[in-house]
Amino acid sequence: MPLNPKQEEAKNHINWPLLIIAWAWSWKTATLTARVEYMIRERNINSASILMVTFTNKAASEMRERVAKTLWVEKPRSIYAKWNFPLIGTFHSIWIYILKEVLSKYSSEELQIWLRKDFIIYDEQDKLSVLKNILKNRLNLDEKEFPARQIAFYISNAKNNLITAKWYEKEIDSTIKEVVFKAYLEYEKDLISNNAIDFDDILIKTYAVLRIWRILEEYQEKYKYLMVDEYQDTNLVQYEIVKLLASKYRNLAVVWDDSQSIYSWRWADMRNIINFKKDYSEALVVKLEQNYRSTKKIISWANAVISKNNSWIKKELWTENDEWSHIQYIEAPDDKIEASIITQIIKEKEGDYKDNLVLYRTNAQSRKIEESLLMANIPYRVIWWMKFYDRAEIKDLLAYLRVIFNPNDTVSMKRIINTPTRKIWAKSIEVLDHYKENFGLTYPQIIENIDEVEELNNWAKSAIKTFNTIFEDLVLKSHKIVVSELLREIVKITKYDEYITEWLSQEEKTSKLENIDELVNVATEYNGMEPRESLAIFLEEVSLITDMDTKDERSDYVTLMTIHTSKWLEQKRVFLTWLEEWLFPSFRSIGEAAALEEERRLMYVAMTRAREELYISRASERFNFWDYVRNPESRFIKEIPKEHIENYDLWNFLSKWNSYFWWNRLSWNSEGFSWFNTSFSNETFSKPKVKVADNDISQFNLWDRVNHPKFWNGIITTLSWELATIAFTWKWAVKMNIKIAPVRKVF
Repeated sequence: MPLNPKQEEAKNHINWPLLIIAWAWSWKTATLTARVEYMIRERNINSASILMVTFTNKAASEMRERVAKTLWVEKPRSIYAKWNFPLIGTFHSIWIYILKEVLSKYSSEELQIWLRKDFIIYDEQDKLSVLKNILKNRLNLDEKEFPARQIAFYISNAKNNLITAKWYEKEIDSTIKEVVFKAYLEYEKDLISNNAIDFDDILIKTYAVLRIWRILEEYQEKYKYLMVDEYQDTNLVQYEIVKLLASKYRNLAVVWDDSQSIYSWRWADMRNIINFKKDYSEALVVKLEQNYRSTKKIISWANAVISKNNSWIKKELWTENDEWSHIQYIEAPDDKIEASIITQIIKEKEGDYKDNLVLYRTNAQSRKIEESLLMANIPYRVIWWMKFYDRAEIKDLLAYLRVIFNPNDTVSMKRIINTPTRKIWAKSIEVLDHYKENFGLTYPQIIENIDEVEELNNWAKSAIKTFNTIFEDLVLKSHKIVVSELLREIVKITKYDEYITEWLSQEEKTSKLENIDELVNVATEYNGMEPRESLAIFLEEVSLITDMDTKDERSDYVTLMTIHTSKWLEQKRVFLTWLEEWLFPSFRSIGEAAALEEERRLMYVAMTRAREELYISRASERFNFWDYVRNPESRFIKEIPKEHIENYDLWNFLSKWNSYFWWNRLSWNSEGFSWFNTSFSNETFSKPKVKVADNDISQFNLWDRVNHPKFWNGIITTLSWELATIAFTWKWAVKMNIKIAPVRKVF
C-alpha cells in the first residue's frame, strides 16, 4: 500500500521521539507496519529489538500478521514463539511476558513482589468472590452496606494511582475508605497466599521490577525501539512503564487520537499527552488527517460535533470519498416504534444482515431492538451481553485447569470441589476455610490430611477423598497431554457433560455442549507445545481476552453493541440509538465539563464507525421503571448542521405497519407526531404496588381493551376463565392470568 506524504514522514523518523496524531481510519496501523518493515529491511535494525504495544488481542494479532507478511515470514503463534521477530502484543500480555522472564531469573523475595513464575490471573469475578468472602467472614460486614463491587472499584483506583495497600491508610477520610483499607490489606494477603494477581497487578508488578536498575538496563538494551498504539488510552502506570523503557535511547513512537479517548472509567488519562510533550519536548509531531473509510459527509458531521470540545486538538480530517448521503434522523413517538423502524430498514435494505451495526450507550439499552429483531426473524448477535468466557460451563472448566496448574488457587478450588455435585456442602467448605485461615494451610494440604479434620463426618471426608483422587489424576495427566486433551479428560472423568445438561431443554443442552466443544477447539491451537507449557500459555491468553477481541465475523447477522465496544470496528450502515439528553450524554456527565467532553468523543467514535450510511434515532417517550419518561433531544443532534440531516419519513413506516393500534394512537401536527388524547391511551399508571393484583375476572370479556403498565394497550383475543391471550399494541400476543396480572380494563 503506497503511503501518503505524512505517513511517509512518520515511517522514516526512527531514532528520536515521534508523536503521530491520527484520526479515525487514517491507516495508522498500516503506517506502523510500514515503519517496522523500513526499520528492518532498510535500516538493518534487529527485529527482536522492536517492541510494539496495542490495546486488544485482536489488534495485536492483526499487527503481527501484517508485519509477518511484509517480512515474508510465518506469523508467530504467540509472543512466546516469536523467534527473531518484533515483540508485538497488548499492554497486559507483554508485561506478563516480561514478568515471567524476570521471575525465571530472580526470586520473588529478591524482587520483593511476592510472586512465583506459575502465578494465575484473577478476573473480575474472581476478585469479587475473594472480596465478598473477606467482607463477610473476616470483616463481618453486610455486603448490602459495603458492596464488593464498590470496594473493588476503590482498590482498582488505588492500584492505578500506584497506591499500595499499606499506603492506602493515608487516603482514609470516610467510613467507606476505612473499609477499603482493611479489605485491601486482606485482599493482598489472599493474592500472595494463592500466588495470584489481578489485572491491575500485571501493571503494578511490572512497574516494580523495572524500577530495579539492573533489570531496567537489561530491557532497555533488549528493546531499543518502542511503538505504542492508542496512546490516549494509557493510564498512569502504563505511561510510567513506557517512560522507563524509553528513557535510555528515547526511540519512542506513539499514536495519539484525542477524539477517541473514551476510557476514563478504565483509568485512561488524557493528561498523558501533556506529560509526553513535557518528557519528550524534542519529539517530531506528524498529523495523519486523511480518512480512508468514511464518506466526506460522515467526516463532516463527526467533525462538527467533536469541534465543540475545548480540549480537542485542531485538525482537518478529510477524505477522497465524495459519495453523498444525508444522516437519516428517526424521531419516533416511542421506543417500540424506534426499534420497529430500525428493524424494518434492516429488512428492506439490500445486502447482508452483517452490513448493519446497531449502537447504544449501555448494554441494557439493547432489549427493545432485540425483541423487534426476534419478531422479524432477523438474526442478530449482541457483543457481549454474556461473554463466552463468562458462561458458567466455561468458567467451571477453566477453574479446573487453573487448579491443576496452581493448586493454591483457592477461588477456583472452591468453584470446582463440588462441581459436579459430590455432596461436599457449604458447611464442609466453611471447615476447610477455617483450617486455611487459622493454621496457614493451603486447600491441597488440608485435603491430603482430611482424616485429621475432626469437624467433618465420615460422609464428608469420603466425598472430599473422591474429589482428591480425581484431582490428583488430572494433575498427573496435565504433565502428559496437551491442554485440549486435558479438557476432554476433565469432562470425561467428572461426567461434566451429563451434569451440565441435566434438567435442561434440548436447545439449552445443545448450546452448552457446543460451548464446551468450542473451548476445546480454542485449546487445540496450543497442541504443538509441551503439555504444561500449553496449559500455562492457554490460561494466560484466555485470561487476557477482552470483549473487543471476540466478535464472530463468520455468520450473517446484525451486530448490536455498546459504543465503547465498537471502537475498533467499522460497518457499511450504522444505527446510533437512544439519542436523548440524560441518556446520551448520560445524566452523570451533565454539568461536568470533562465528562461531557468524553461523551462527545463517544459520539464521534459512534459516527465514524459508519462507512456509507448513518442513522440516528431518539424516542419522544420511553417506558422506564414502570413509568413513561420524556427526555429532550440530545444536544449532540443539535450540534450537527441541520442541512446534513434528513428526517426519516414516519408515514412511510406507518403505511407498511398493518396495525389498527398505531393509527388509532397517532396524530400529526406542526410539531410532528403525537398521541391522540383519547380514553384509549391517556390513562396513566403510578408505580405498581408490591402486592399482586386481585382483579375481578367477571369484569373481563373477549375483545375487551385493556392496559398493562409494561406492555401498554391491548385486546383480549382468547379468554378461558382466568387465562387470557392479549394482543398488545406492538403485535405481541401474551398469555397471562388476568386475575393477578396488573391489567386494567379501558372503557
